[in-house]
Amino acid sequence: MKRLSEVAWPVSGLPEALPALARQCDLPVRQIELTAPAHFTDEATLNTWMDWAADTLGIELEATQVAGAEMESLLSAAAPALVKCSVENEQYFLLLLPGYTRGKLHILGPDLRVHRMPIAELTQALCVQYASRFSAEVEQLLASARIPERDQARVRIALLRERLATVTIRGFWLLRLPPESPFAKQLQYDGIFRGAGMALGVFLSLYLLEILGWWLIGHGALNGQMDLGWLMAWGLLLVSLIPLRLLGMGLSGILVIRAGTLLKQRLLAGALHMSPDAIRHQGVGQLLGRVIESSAFEALALNGGIRVPIAMLELVLALIVLISSGIGTLHALLLLIWTMVAMWLGRRLFLRLQRWTTLRLEMAHDLVERMVGHRTRLAQQAEEAWHEGEDQLLTTYWQASREYDQAAVLLNGILPRGWLLLGILGFLPLLLVGGEIDVLPLAIVLGGVLLGYRAIAEIAGSLTNFAQAWVAWQQVAPIFHAAKAEQSPAIFHAPAEHDEESGKRMPIVEGWDLVFRYRAQGAPVLDNCNVSILGGERVLLQGASGGGKSSLAALLSGARKQESGLLLLQGLDSGAWGMRNWRKAVAYAPQFHENYIFSAPLAFNVLMGRRWPPEQQDLIDAESLCRELGLDNLLDNMPAGFMQMVGETGWRLSHGERSRVFLARALLQDAKVIVLDESFGALDPQTMEWCLRLVMERAPTLVVIAHP
Repeated sequence: MKRLSEVAWPVSGLPEALPALARQCDLPVRQIELTAPAHFTDEATLNTWMDWAADTLGIELEATQVAGAEMESLLSAAAPALVKCSVENEQYFLLLLPGYTRGKLHILGPDLRVHRMPIAELTQALCVQYASRFSAEVEQLLASARIPERDQARVRIALLRERLATVTIRGFWLLRLPPESPFAKQLQYDGIFRGAGMALGVFLSLYLLEILGWWLIGHGALNGQMDLGWLMAWGLLLVSLIPLRLLGMGLSGILVIRAGTLLKQRLLAGALHMSPDAIRHQGVGQLLGRVIESSAFEALALNGGIRVPIAMLELVLALIVLISSGIGTLHALLLLIWTMVAMWLGRRLFLRLQRWTTLRLEMAHDLVERMVGHRTRLAQQAEEAWHEGEDQLLTTYWQASREYDQAAVLLNGILPRGWLLLGILGFLPLLLVGGEIDVLPLAIVLGGVLLGYRAIAEIAGSLTNFAQAWVAWQQVAPIFHAAKAEQSPAIFHAPAEHDEESGKRMPIVEGWDLVFRYRAQGAPVLDNCNVSILGGERVLLQGASGGGKSSLAALLSGARKQESGLLLLQGLDSGAWGMRNWRKAVAYAPQFHENYIFSAPLAFNVLMGRRWPPEQQDLIDAESLCRELGLDNLLDNMPAGFMQMVGETGWRLSHGERSRVFLARALLQDAKVIVLDESFGALDPQTMEWCLRLVMERAPTLVVIAHP
């Protein structure tokens, strides 16, 4: 333990430890001095501080947990990371650095030096605090089994390891660059630019060796020097090309995989950051089309990004070879003209692809709408009207598809072969001049023409990829740009410690002159709205439809942002809280049609606002609450009980059961304020009365929205 204490950071050193770890790993962090409370009162306060510190520094900390049996594998692959440990019953933190040498982890100590510690030793030290709960049981087993004294130490370790295998161990935070940070910064941090430079250097060496090989065999053949030495030199050059080509392909593949991973993270972050209005205003088909195009954009953009520099490199080398021959100026000029023709054909392909893609997405949107609304069409639309306009749409789509295929064949098939024909015809002026012709320059020009063919073919392919990627980008761009980091809070807000009765008399939510509108040019839904809710109050909002009740609930929960005015939670605005912490503090159950049951265990749908995976006490609390809400029959009839899969692909829940799951989800979030928007509409009067009474008892501060 003495060694562990030498490399561990105390809790008070966390404001210095976290930036030091980030800088040691070359993560770009903001130059902001962190502060910490005098002590972390509980796990929730620690997690809140970690989230705030990460947002303030511009990095990401992901809290994770691991079973005891998997701890060693996690430690070997987690870096950079923070690990909570206990030294002499005091809380400390270890800073893991990337690197794993001969079974030893790299740890950044308080002296800012890199220390090495055996992973087995660290695993044992982290498990000590959990092993103590099984010590009495293990010793009893050893005594009852009459294990010889010489074997007791080995058996004790084995038994403790067996008991710890299923124990969930918390206190791990993985450190990384946030997916919503600038994409160029992500590529730089992940070494994509450096890898691209290496790949380009490999391909440059490859082409230079190819040109040298052509020159060597051509020079030997034309000068009558094709002896064994020349052939062996040429053969060695050919053999050296094989590992270079394999290396270039390997580097290109690694770059595509790593860049693709970053792009997937970015698009996923963007999809999760999209505003509710942006999602609501898109049809199901349009949203599905964007998802499909995002996958296409990833493959096409990355493939095109690799092919373009290679194509440009081949074009430059072809021009150099043609000009260096002394008689290839005409061919070099023709190659430049042919390249411009390729650019024009690429633009033509892009326009036709754009039209074809638009029609394809319209058809996909129309198909999805017809499938989703099939029941409505069966009930309310005449059968003869089901297929109106389909023939015209299909004809237009077929014409656009044919035009795109023609442009693709012209660019990728005819254009490169046309250059070969043009290159051969370019020899005619040289042959018609008459006189003695030096064969060596002609051979060099021929080599330049062949290299130009490869360049034109590569340019055509890259133009096709980029045209497809750009069209896909037009659909993906809203998702990509939606991934923007939220503004970091100005201060750390720790949970206030105060007397419960006095807290109830203090305003927990205050709003002054709140203005909110859904569209920039539309009329305000809320205009100079003022609100004050005391801690412990039960507030009922009633009014006609469209009066702004749900809009006010969205502002209170942090789901939407007011246009102007001031909204405070416990005396602090959203900038001080941070939107993540604000949404944790205010549990919001939106209207029934905006709430959702995920295709996951019922336990997840209930506990998703608290934590997942849950601890045993979480499951006990959740099941107890569900039974209090009258879901006994549902739980008893499910084969897997509380862990039964529900949602679209699982157990079907009635509207009343869904409503009570939504209520349980809000109550289990451990929030300071609970906002329920028409959450009782699907319940019968008796069940509604029972559930409302339970919510009134359990909610710390309650806001209920209902129609008169």
